[in-house]
Amino acid sequence: MQNDRYSPARWIVILAMLGTRLPAADGAATTALPDLPVVRAALGKGLALVQRSADHWQQNKTCFSCHHQTLPILAVIEADRVGFPADAAWVQSQATTTHEYFRQRIDDMDDGEHVPGGATTAGYGLWALSMAGRPADQTTTAIVTYLLKIQGVARLRDRPAAKPARPSDARWTTSCRRVPLQGSDVTDTVLALLGMEQYAAVEQRPEVAAARARAEQWLASAPLVTQADRIWRGWGLHRLGGTAEAVKSARTAMLIAQQNDGGWPQADGLPSDAFSTAQTLFVLCQTGSPRDDPAIIRARDYLLRTQYADGSWLVESRVKFKAQPYFENGDPHGEHQFLSTAATAWATAALAQLLPPK
Repeated sequence: MQNDRYSPARWIVILAMLGTRLPAADGAATTALPDLPVVRAALGKGLALVQRSADHWQQNKTCFSCHHQTLPILAVIEADRVGFPADAAWVQSQATTTHEYFRQRIDDMDDGEHVPGGATTAGYGLWALSMAGRPADQTTTAIVTYLLKIQGVARLRDRPAAKPARPSDARWTTSCRRVPLQGSDVTDTVLALLGMEQYAAVEQRPEVAAARARAEQWLASAPLVTQADRIWRGWGLHRLGGTAEAVKSARTAMLIAQQNDGGWPQADGLPSDAFSTAQTLFVLCQTGSPRDDPAIIRARDYLLRTQYADGSWLVESRVKFKAQPYFENGDPHGEHQFLSTAATAWATAALAQLLPPK
């Protein structure tokens, strides 16, 4: 009789039997899991959860959410690429929720009036529409107008009058800090640039080009304080045409912060968590890391160890004063469910990078 001790089916059973979460000891050696079946099973559970979470949000709220629209769309699109067929109607439903939120604010955006979340909200909104394949229209043109108006400030009314330009005037920033989702000016700047490159109208192109030139100069010397700064600097260089040497340097900065447990923390001195680990794994794979790279295997195993039986990953919020008041959306992890949904979406998208495309 064939010994099935290390068969993929047995590993899946063991993962389920070990309870709500697999313990991860600091400094533990990399677990040699048979990756494809186990990764596929973990991805499927995470995917089902984030789709339900996005549906719950639509039932409970009318506002656009980066953690319950954009990132679940990312997870669905990446899973579709590796053999989990996307529900096109679901994707378009999430895109419609996103589009309607901004459509109602066209006049305000044209005037530079504040959109809750500032550049973060606008950047994530354009990303959601782009992944759903939505064409440019009056709404996306207004979002680009808004981003051009608020370059360098969280709100247009905060712009100092008749003062010399500062280097920070070239970046985009959020109007509220909710780390790790909101709080990195590097993230906001890259999202703004990618969205404007995709959706700028013909007449907006010259102004977008000038804004991009200023922003890229700022990005070249921006301080990299958090892991999000490092991740999005690398992602931006990769997507916006940085040199191979610059991308390599950014990848090195991302890799250095990997901890003994295989994960990455949000910032130095913090423990690893699924949000930062999944983001880093996703961008490393997107920028050239092979799936058998030791750092990638250790990150993969970290995510497999820390997934809960319901398919989620828990990341506890460190925000004391919440811009988004807590309410029960029906997702796992109580008061931490918004960030945990975002982490689960990132983890699902990251695990998809480890599977062959279909």
